[in-house]
Amino acid sequence: MRSRARRYLVEFEAPDSDGEFIATCLAIGDLLALAADRIDDWVQDLAARGIPAPVIAQFEQVVLDLDAAAGDARRSAANFADYFEDARAIAARGIRIIGTSRRRAA
Repeated sequence: MRSRARRYLVEFEAPDSDGEFIATCLAIGDLLALAADRIDDWVQDLAARGIPAPVIAQFEQVVLDLDAAAGDARRSAANFADYFEDARAIAARGIRIIGTSRRRAA
């Protein structure tokens, strides 16, 4: 039996900026895609060893679900960028949007 390094600690902190949010979404997408690849490799190895298809079928579905989730995480980053595109452009020009108006009604 071959020995494999195993590490499972995964932590995500609340983002403090738009860049951190987008980077975290992309990192989650990468993590999910990597998990899908590793599980798929394992399933293929099991199939090559003669494990019956009904026994490993659920793991094949897990791979599909993880791939879909990876795409969803990446789309979340793109959706965020699209949704806040105007606000980000304004902020890039040095205008702060703080959510309140300094003008008072007369």
